[in-house]
Amino acid sequence: MKKRLFSIVSSILLASSLAACQSKSEPAKTAATTDKTPAKETSEEVKKENTDQAEQTNSTAARKMQVYYLDVGQGDSIYIKTPNGDDILIDGGNNDRGDDVVAYLKKYHVDDLEVMIATHPDADHIGGLDTVLQNIDVKSVYMPKVTHTTKTFEDFVLAVKNEGLKLKEAKAGVSLALAGVDAEFVGPVTSYGEDLNSSSAVLKVTNGENRFLFTGDATVEAEQDMITSGANLQADVLKLGHHGANTSTSEAFLTKVQPKYAIVSAGKDNQYGHPTAETLQKMQAQNIQVFRTDEQGTIIATSDGSTITFNTDPAKIEQNTVKNNATATPAYPAITQAPQTTTSQAAATALKAKVDNPTPGQNETIHLDIAGMSGAPFTAVFHYKSKDTTYTGTVGTTLPVRISRAAAGFEVLIDITVQADGKQYQTHTSFIPQ
Repeated sequence: MKKRLFSIVSSILLASSLAACQSKSEPAKTAATTDKTPAKETSEEVKKENTDQAEQTNSTAARKMQVYYLDVGQGDSIYIKTPNGDDILIDGGNNDRGDDVVAYLKKYHVDDLEVMIATHPDADHIGGLDTVLQNIDVKSVYMPKVTHTTKTFEDFVLAVKNEGLKLKEAKAGVSLALAGVDAEFVGPVTSYGEDLNSSSAVLKVTNGENRFLFTGDATVEAEQDMITSGANLQADVLKLGHHGANTSTSEAFLTKVQPKYAIVSAGKDNQYGHPTAETLQKMQAQNIQVFRTDEQGTIIATSDGSTITFNTDPAKIEQNTVKNNATATPAYPAITQAPQTTTSQAAATALKAKVDNPTPGQNETIHLDIAGMSGAPFTAVFHYKSKDTTYTGTVGTTLPVRISRAAAGFEVLIDITVQADGKQYQTHTSFIPQ
């Protein structure tokens, strides 16, 4: 009996022991599966997310490019810092702005320039470049194959020579050997003889998905040649040609470029009325945001390869506040007809001025000839060193002007404004008294 009782008790204790073991071990195994596995997966996801964010941040920082549209008054000067740290300078403002451009460059910690570009020989574009060459180490200089007889141009060429450099030709199809960006000239497409504005070097710079177009003083004629060439002209940011004058920035050109932003480089209250009402109305009609150095100072555009930001808000385009007589877009629908170039637009494109003697002696008479809008009245302002003198005349009729005594070696700029069809058109020329 005792043995049977002992056997029953032993069986109960053994069953209880096994049950206890199972009740303790199964939950422990479940807890391990629940607590540790998800924690491991979360850690890996966080690590991957942090890595992706770091790579994205590094990629954005690596693609950072800044474009400075410098405030140099009535002129052009643009500094570009590429993502790889290369420095590009496009134009240098007028003769009296060279020191300002050098100060800008030093402010932005520029100790050398990989590329200098002189878009064309006009003084308000290359006047300050000789000063830059004398103060900043320059590796290469590009310019269209065009010359001029002014002292400003001679000073620039001499400064290039003194630095042991040779001018490289800027023309459509020429690329700049710069890492991290694509930089290629899309103009000039052809030779324009003595037409300096049409000869302007036009550069397109691409950083990732962001594109910038720099046009110098390229005219409607030059724009049309770029369109005909088949080059990809699309750009997010367009530097308006000729300071926003109506001799540049045609509707056809805007259609090809499709800019979101436009930059006007001009002097405050300049006598030319730049930018013109006609040009500003085109910007407004196409919802293009405009930035102006004459109103906002130096404009800085920052590109990260996908987005572009600016250091200031866009300028306001106010109706009836412009400085010329361009007619507003009519409020009523126009009669539908085939597109055509108006006589005034075609004539403005061909508007040219020249003097018969670019280096007259003291008390000599020069003859100013203006062609392109025959019969239209014009005003010619001679900017002597000591004062400005204004003359009036008619396009197609030679205007004789006696120089009297003028500062020898000083380039006298002649700004011509022609009135036609209720609008103003500008051109210019110059001479240097001996």
